[in-house]
Amino acid sequence: MRFFGSVKIFLKGRHVDIIASHGQTISHKDGYSSIQIGEPKFMYREYNIPIIYNFRQADINAGGNGAPLMPFLDWLFFKDKKKNIITLNIGGIANISYINKIGNRDSVIGFDTGPGMALIDEVSNLYLGKNMDKDGKDSSKGEVDEELLNQLISNQEFIYKKPPKSTGRDMFGANLVKDICKQKSNITINNLLRTLCAFTAKSISINLEMFLNIKGKKIDMIVSGGGVNHFVLMNDLKKYVPNANIIISDSIGIKSNMKESLLMAVLGVARFTNLSANMPSVTGAKKKVLLGDIFTV
Repeated sequence: MRFFGSVKIFLKGRHVDIIASHGQTISHKDGYSSIQIGEPKFMYREYNIPIIYNFRQADINAGGNGAPLMPFLDWLFFKDKKKNIITLNIGGIANISYINKIGNRDSVIGFDTGPGMALIDEVSNLYLGKNMDKDGKDSSKGEVDEELLNQLISNQEFIYKKPPKSTGRDMFGANLVKDICKQKSNITINNLLRTLCAFTAKSISINLEMFLNIKGKKIDMIVSGGGVNHFVLMNDLKKYVPNANIIISDSIGIKSNMKESLLMAVLGVARFTNLSANMPSVTGAKKKVLLGDIFTV
């Protein structure tokens, strides 16, 4: 009901025809299952309009990973630009889309790189009683623990896994943070946060080099998501991807903190109008399918 309470606050006084609700992911197993909380029946009872939810399972049923979903929106945005486009969305998990200048849907590349803000948020929540490291205030007081950084980079096999691939907080979340703190019991929270910023940026860099072959090439990279507001992470990203011209999506008319919400709205409309919205070249699905279930009585 807490999730539904947030929906009611947001929609108060607004007229809407349908609701597209992703929910909060509590478990994601690549190519097997993806579970989100946020029961649609409560929203339907309140608003008596179609609720579109469960956006990942149909792709999984078609042999895909069910994630990432963002490349569909990126393809719609950039398919007609006649230039190669790389986007990076830093939500809880970081994911990349590559749309080549031809704009062909079947040639789009997209995958999760590893943590976005998830580990930083988990440390803030578990040990500082905060939802996030707002404006990088806590991590900016710390120093990178190079030994820990090297261990994380070496031990996290997902970073080096070939696409298609996706992940979640079950891999990069509270359990990993607790394991790190057990192994490095003397590390300060500020140093831990600072190291996780470096780890996140470096994991993104490794994926860009390994799977998009950007090393030594000048690239434009459009960045969105909550991570753009974390100056420590963004500075690390510039350090580890020095050949990238980083463009915050707001500067091209896409609000960085609203892009994931826009994605859900687009996916909802696609489902309601029976348009396939999965990207087989991204998820590994065997075919294009409709994403989402429609809840009505």
